[in-house]
Order: sequence, then C-alpha cells, then structure tokens
Amino acid sequence: MESRMRKVILIFVFCVAAFCQLLFVSVAAAHEFGQLIYQKDSLYHRIFVYKLGPVVTLQFGRRAAVNFQSQVNVRDLRQHMVEYTKLAFCGLLYKPQPQKILVVGLGGGVLPREMHYYFPALDIDVVEIDPEILPVARQFFSFREADKLKVHIADGRMFIKKQLRRDPVPKYDIIILDAFNSDYIPFHLMTKEFLEQAKGILADDGVVIANVFYNNRLFDAELKTFLAVFGRCQVFFGVYSTNAVLVAPGPTSQSLTVKEAVDKAMVLQRRHELNFDMLMVANQLRPNIRPDPRVKVLTDDRAPVNWLRTQRRN
Repeated sequence: MESRMRKVILIFVFCVAAFCQLLFVSVAAAHEFGQLIYQKDSLYHRIFVYKLGPVVTLQFGRRAAVNFQSQVNVRDLRQHMVEYTKLAFCGLLYKPQPQKILVVGLGGGVLPREMHYYFPALDIDVVEIDPEILPVARQFFSFREADKLKVHIADGRMFIKKQLRRDPVPKYDIIILDAFNSDYIPFHLMTKEFLEQAKGILADDGVVIANVFYNNRLFDAELKTFLAVFGRCQVFFGVYSTNAVLVAPGPTSQSLTVKEAVDKAMVLQRRHELNFDMLMVANQLRPNIRPDPRVKVLTDDRAPVNWLRTQRRN
C-alpha cells in the first residue's frame, strides 16, 4: 500500500514539474515576443505569431534552435528589425540593377517585400514549401503579392529542378537562399548537388547569396561547399548577430574589395534612398575568408548538419 502511494505521489510530482516547465517556457516566450496571437500546426512547422506593440514575430516551434524566423514593425515597414535582412541586400553590390530575383523561403516576407518596394519593376519569384505560411505573412506581416512579386508554393529544390527543364532555362540575377525550419536550413538545400542546380539558373553576371550562422563548424562546411561549386565565395558578417551572408558570384561577376563595396553602396544609397545604412553593410564584407580545412563538402549522401551545428568554431 505504501509502495503504491509512493508511486502515485512520484507521478503527481512529475506531472506538476512538467506542467511548471511548460508554463515557464510559455511565459518566457510571451515575455520575450509579447502576446501569442496565432498558432497552428502545419505539415512542416508549428507556427507561432507573437505581438508586442507594433512588432510582430514569427516563430517555428517554441523550443526552436533558430530563435525566430521573421520580425516586422507593422507601423514602419521600412525598419529592418533583424540584421540579416539588411545584409541580404549585399547582392545588389554585385548586381546593382537586377531584373529577375529568386527568393527561396518566405517567412514573414520581409526580403521580397523590401526588394519590391525599392525595385518595383523587378520580377521577383518567391518559393515557399508550406502553404500555411503565405496567409500568415499576409494577415500579420503586411506582405502582399503583386504582378511583379509572385509566390510559388513548392519545395525550393523541386522548383529549381523544374526551371532547369524549361526551354529556355530562366536565369536569375540574384538568388537568395533563406529557407529555415525550427532547427536550421533544411539539409537538402545546403548540399553541393543543390547548389549546382541553383548555379544552372543563375545569370553569368549574377550572384547566389545565403543567410547562414557563423558561430559553428557548419559555417565552414557551407563555405567550403559554396567554393566547391562556384569557385569563389565572399562573406558579409553580422555585427549584432551571428548571421552571415555567403555571396557566390557567377562566372562573369566580379569579386569585391571592401573599398569597391563601399563605393557601390554609396551609389545605391543615393539612387534608391534606402532607409538603412548600406555603407555599414558594405563594411561588413570580409573578402578572403577561408573555411576550416578539416571540414568536408556537404553532399546529398553526406551532410552531417545537426552534428556540425553543435561544434563551435575555433
């Protein structure tokens, strides 16, 4: 009898502890991002939307390795709430007058929305795998499609494969890789085979850019994979975050020195009246970064993404 009571008490204590832990996580999330205003389980994500004053935050999973996916000030859409969305404009330093852009990953739609705002004549294709994300971006993040801004519900890799089968194959001036789940970039969008496909739809004078994190050894593997496919890769490092943007120029696109990047940034700032400091972005270029020689190229049959993410860089 005493043994049975002891078991009942232990089970009760365990349940209370689990409940308290869940409550703590919920309160912590609410404290950090504000009030939870929307949640839904989709086929690909646990979607959470929080609101704190005018700031709306998109998160995939409450215990996500990636803290959040998107953040917008709905009263000031020109304000970049996170550093990487400004860094992603670095592609314009290599291709200042693009005519066609592909963005893989929608999230709250900040990057395609801002590209469309500053370049209204630009053709922008956005690929998003989760059909539940587009209505969320529309409802909470002030994202709107337009004649020149189209969203395709598809896996990014399959979309690019289909583009490669078209005759003629469409070519993009800038390809922005910004697809994330709650852990990181889906591994099939990081491998040598995938980047070779992306290279196939890139204009010769265009650039492929990728939003990544630089505080672990996966960064070195990503950089090495980009170098294996494109031969060249430059990096813009975040100052206020651990985000970095890899930039792989096409065969006839030039690599940049910091001075050249700054000179081009001054022209872009003046011509398009950018609402953020493009010169600061240019100064975050590190032209000649090399990967740790111990890491290997990521391939479809060898992409130890989760393990490398836990290994800190030296």
